[in-house]
This record gives sequence, structure tokens and C-alpha cells, in this order.
Amino acid sequence: MTDNELNKIWKSMKGELEVVSNPSHFKTHLPGTYIKDIDEKDKLIEFTSPSDFQKNRVEDFFYGHLKAISEKVLGEKYHITFTVTKKEPLKISANDLGPLFIQDEKAAEENATEKSIDAGLNPQYTMGRFIVGNNNRLAYAVSTAIADAPGKVYNPFFLYSGVGMGKTHLVQAIGHEVLKKHPDLKILYKTGEEFLNEVIEAVRRKQGGGGELKSSALKRKYRNIDVLIIDDVHSIAGKPTTQEEFFHTFNALYMSQKQIILTSDRAPHEISTLEERLSSRFSSGMIADIQPPDIETRIAILKNRNDELNLGASADVIEMIAVAVNTNIRELEAKLIQAVTKARSEGKELTKALTSTIINQIDYEKQRRITPNAILREVCKYYGITIKEIKGKRRLKNLVLPRQVCMYLLRDIIEMGYQSIGDLLGGRDHTTILHGFGKIESSLNNNSSFSKEIEQIKTNISLAS
Repeated sequence: MTDNELNKIWKSMKGELEVVSNPSHFKTHLPGTYIKDIDEKDKLIEFTSPSDFQKNRVEDFFYGHLKAISEKVLGEKYHITFTVTKKEPLKISANDLGPLFIQDEKAAEENATEKSIDAGLNPQYTMGRFIVGNNNRLAYAVSTAIADAPGKVYNPFFLYSGVGMGKTHLVQAIGHEVLKKHPDLKILYKTGEEFLNEVIEAVRRKQGGGGELKSSALKRKYRNIDVLIIDDVHSIAGKPTTQEEFFHTFNALYMSQKQIILTSDRAPHEISTLEERLSSRFSSGMIADIQPPDIETRIAILKNRNDELNLGASADVIEMIAVAVNTNIRELEAKLIQAVTKARSEGKELTKALTSTIINQIDYEKQRRITPNAILREVCKYYGITIKEIKGKRRLKNLVLPRQVCMYLLRDIIEMGYQSIGDLLGGRDHTTILHGFGKIESSLNNNSSFSKEIEQIKTNISLAS
């Protein structure tokens, strides 16, 4: 196959992979990986990455997904293998001044690419690929201003929205723009979950006897940078040691006039288990949100994706999907890619009628995949508590509401019986479940803010299933 054909197949596979894989793993470990070769005779696909570390991560996190997606995209089963392709250093002839300047430009581009990968940035998440609409215009304007003068304006910048609205794309685009305009600055992008895990590991090392060195290394890593981007910062809420470490990191960077960029699925004051001192600091700079895109923006997003991936969907099909999917950008793009892939695999033309059938089938299958544990997991993640706590007997204020939300969603989404819900939630009586369900139902009728909260959790459950 030609490089162009391999690139098209990889783009199609990445679109599918983004839908089904862990967003944190996709954003952090996949950039730089591509399909090096497809051996049609031996039915073998070679995926290659720029380092041994990244190759191992790609194999660990994506093997099963890539195996299934390759069969879906190519229409038959393939074996897959993972390799490393390291970039060769440029060889410049001193006697050939013409190409020297071209190679210098290429070297600068490669250097910028390597810097972005080292910073944890996805090369796809650039300003040029971000579709601006009425739903995100303020957030975009703030982002471009920060890229021009990091640490000088809008610091900290707190960006929040529901899942799949483009906040990760936008904050990573800031990182790319800063690298272009200020190549000497050091940038670091991490998810809140990754920061949490690094703090846990530092504590574990300390308890094992080697903690001081590890703790100092953690401080050096996060405090000696110019732009810190923490995605899904709400993940650290309810974790005292992690919040303590982040509080001091935040202060150290802010006092040094370094740029801090944070994202979350809700505003700082709505993160219930976030310490007050952190909530106050997160709110001290610029706060912006991204709303669901309107119909014009959804059409523009789909047209852009359709052209990028050379999907060949008609304007009628694009408009139909834009009307049918009004939840978030991730699901919008996923529906387009899934519809095109399904039609191609069946050798059919993607008409409006076929698109409608495929979308309905996808929604039905997704609904069937939602399990009780998936609901518990997403509710706990949203409120910053554990499944063990939700099933426990303690009736602390921060546990009662999430527990009742679980009762409501288990009944509302997958229609579990009251007694079955009671058994799942630690052996509670069915009358307790009835009471909890009624409380949430009443709150939904009287509190629009709470209704949005429940809709967000439902969206999270749908995307995770």
C-alpha cells in the first residue's frame, strides 16, 4: 500500500479509536504513532511509535481496540504488531548551502513536534482545526490572548464544559501556539488523573523509604515550567494529599507569573469535594465555558471532519446527523465516522435512510451495553467518591445525594427493579430506594441546575459505555 493509503486507513481507525478508548490514554499515549505497513498477504499490520516507552503504552492500552477496529475498517481479520521507528538525525553537507536552509527549517519543525510530544500535546489539537462558533467564541478569544502573552493575561484560566465539547482540544491548542510563538518556554500537559497517580506514587515511594527524592522530583517536574495545563482537574477533588500538593504547585507557579490552565466538567464552585482554598484560587482568574454547539456549528464541524478524513458523506447526510445529534462534538463526529464505516463495510451508498437506520442501531446497541457498574462508576467519578462508599452504611451528607442519584439512574436508564437496586447498593430496603428515586425526581422538576448535573452524568455514562 502507498503511504497515502496507509494514512487514510490510520485516520479512519483513529476516529473509531477515539470513540471507544479511554480519552486520557488516547490524548497522552497515541500522538506520534502511525501505521508503518500493512502486509495484505500475511494479514499483518505494523503500528510504529517514536519510542520504546510509547510503543509499550500503545500496546498495553490499545491492543484489543486496534485489533477489533482493524477488522471493522479493513473488512477482515489482521494480526497486529508494534515497533519503534526513531527519527534519524539530519545529515547536512557543508558544501551544499541550498538544502542546508531547507533542512534547518525541517529541523525546526521536527524540534517543535518533539517538544509538543514531550509536553504531552496531541498534534491534532491545533487552533487551525478548532471550529469557532457562538458556543465557544469567548473561550477561543481568551485562548488566543493567552498564547500571545502566557502568564500576563487571564491567569489562571479555568475552562469548563460537558464531556466532548472541545475543551481538551482548545487548551492543547494553546500549548501548540505557545510553542510556536515562544519556543523557549516549557509546557506540560497532564490530566488530573495523571497528576493524582504521580502523587500517589510519590507517597508510596516515601513510605517505602525513598520518598524524599521522589517527592523532590515531583516538585521539580511541576514547578519548573512556564505553562501548566491540567485537564479534568476535578479528578483531584476529595483527595486531600493530592489537593495539598496541587495547592502548593499552583501557588509556586502563580507567584512566578507562570501560566496555569485548568479544565473541568463544571465550574469551580460546583465541584463539591474540592477544598475551598483551591476553589477560590481556580476562580481568581478568567472562567469561561463551552456550550453545546448550535446547528450551524455542528454542520461546520462535520464538514471539516468529512473533508479531513475524505469520508465522502453528502451534504444531506451531514445535515441529518447534525440535526440528530445535539449532545456533544465527540458523539457528533463518532456518528459520522460510524455511519460511513458501516456503509462501506456493507458496500452500500450512505443515503439519508441508511444513515437513520445506522444511527438508531448504534443508539440501541449502546443502550444495551450500559451496565449497573458503569452507572455507579460514573456517578462516583462525578462526585469524587468511591463505589465502596456508595454501597456502605454511612449517611454522610456528601454520600447521600450521590447514592440517591445512583438509585434514580439505575431505574431511569436500565429500568432495574427497586429490590435489585437495593441489593446492589449494599442490601438496602426497596422503600429506601423508592424514597431516593422520589427525592431526585422531585429535585429535577424544581431545580434546573440540578437537571443539568444529571444530564451531564447521563452523557458521561453514555460516552463511557
